[in-house]
Amino acid sequence: MDLQETIRTFIIHYGMISVFVLVLLEYASVPLPSEVVLPFIGIIGALHGISFFKILIISLIAGLLGSIITYAIGYIFGMRVLTFVGNKFPRTRKAIEASYKWIEKYDKGATFISRLVPLARTFISLIAGVVKMKPVPFIAYSTIGIVIWNSILIGLGFFLGNNTALINTILHRYTLVVGGFAILVIIVLVLKNRKKLIELFK
Repeated sequence: MDLQETIRTFIIHYGMISVFVLVLLEYASVPLPSEVVLPFIGIIGALHGISFFKILIISLIAGLLGSIITYAIGYIFGMRVLTFVGNKFPRTRKAIEASYKWIEKYDKGATFISRLVPLARTFISLIAGVVKMKPVPFIAYSTIGIVIWNSILIGLGFFLGNNTALINTILHRYTLVVGGFAILVIIVLVLKNRKKLIELFK
């Protein structure tokens, strides 16, 4: 049974509870790709007459809870957890190091932008906890980012239906646009703060 069929069976049998659990696990950094999970939740929700806004609200609550759990792990265990993840999954090291420096320097902006970038969003809650980012800004900026990300992915499945080729095309273009925007923001911030960065890397 493939991932989509497993998700479909889970949602059909357990309804909105399954949506909550799947989204919570994904935001808690369990390896469930949101690019697959969220559109498919939208597809199944539409087929079974579940309101888009109901799905979105439940996914927001679950996403926030998963993010807070991961944030708390980072807050409590600090750099040890990042070292563990980096050693366990060597391919994640560069992403973790880049995200760490980014959020340490531009915490609020980094939290929001990272929520919209597929790779960076995996580590942002953990790193926010490690650098002891204040909980209120973390939750506020995470909420905005989660609403935007979940609306797009759930909406693709809900309104386009089981048209996976079109959904994949849109997601690919979205990733390119958001990735380009994130790079542009980074360049602007680096140029504005180049003196501080020079001191940081001395």
